[in-house]
Amino acid sequence: MEDSDKCKWLDTMTKGYGCKLRNQILAVAEATAKCSKPNLADICIDAYNSLTRAQESIDSNSTDAFPWLIGSASQFESLGEFDNAIGAHIKAINFATSLTLIDTGYESFCKARRILEDGLQRSDPSLQSPALKQEIMKAGQNLMKAVRTAIDGSPEADLQAELKASILSGISLKRAVKEDDTKDLVIVDGKALYEKKAVEYKEGAEKYIQSGMLKNAVVFACMAALADLMLGRPKEGISYLTTTAAESGHKDEFNESLIFGWTKLVFKSLVEKDVAAIDEATTLFLKIPWGFRDDKEFGRRVMDSVRRKINQRF
Repeated sequence: MEDSDKCKWLDTMTKGYGCKLRNQILAVAEATAKCSKPNLADICIDAYNSLTRAQESIDSNSTDAFPWLIGSASQFESLGEFDNAIGAHIKAINFATSLTLIDTGYESFCKARRILEDGLQRSDPSLQSPALKQEIMKAGQNLMKAVRTAIDGSPEADLQAELKASILSGISLKRAVKEDDTKDLVIVDGKALYEKKAVEYKEGAEKYIQSGMLKNAVVFACMAALADLMLGRPKEGISYLTTTAAESGHKDEFNESLIFGWTKLVFKSLVEKDVAAIDEATTLFLKIPWGFRDDKEFGRRVMDSVRRKINQRF
């Protein structure tokens, strides 16, 4: 390993390597694969520095911790260290729960769940530990308890049901079984999730059209088309969407909808591997008046997945 290339925090020891930033001994494979490559080493330094800043904010009970944790998780994910990325999100969930910041905790939970599902699909060895799954499960359970405590008996109790349903859609949190705690965590693989969503959204779109609830119909039809896209069926997805718009009798309303335009951009991004299109879709996503949090999170999941697929190509 050339001294000019190695990370400034890398410590060459008698038997191997150490990281002076983390104060840890490193595996030779990690030092060779990451610490000798300046571009990766810089991301690694940023990730751990962000994590340190986040912990300092947590210790002072400051919400400044959240952007540091989110940044750290993103950097770890860029490095392919999915276990560390999930760990940063779990820290965010737990801190948000302690402050009763339900939305913030929920967003981090969804991101942790998405990383776990994607990583397991790739058979990432760092995600095979039962302890990591237990940590996500426990963080989700504590978040649900916080919701119960905060809104018990209030007219907003439907928020708890929505949160629980969203959590259960990806990770099932059942009553603990003493013999094997890991059985409490059931992962739904990406394909099964998208197949389920495709059916649910298409059925929902049809019912909304029949009921005259056009805005919801457009959202559900777009989500159904995106589910087909993620299942590797772009032609079927776009065909379903255009046919549904035409047969609804409200084709103009479909075409003028922000979410309809956003959906077409996401299709264009993946099919044509168009980075500019996914950037435009990301900007437009923030302007869409989402009615339901589940739909927004599903849309974000698809958009993030498409961006990763495009980036992997380059």
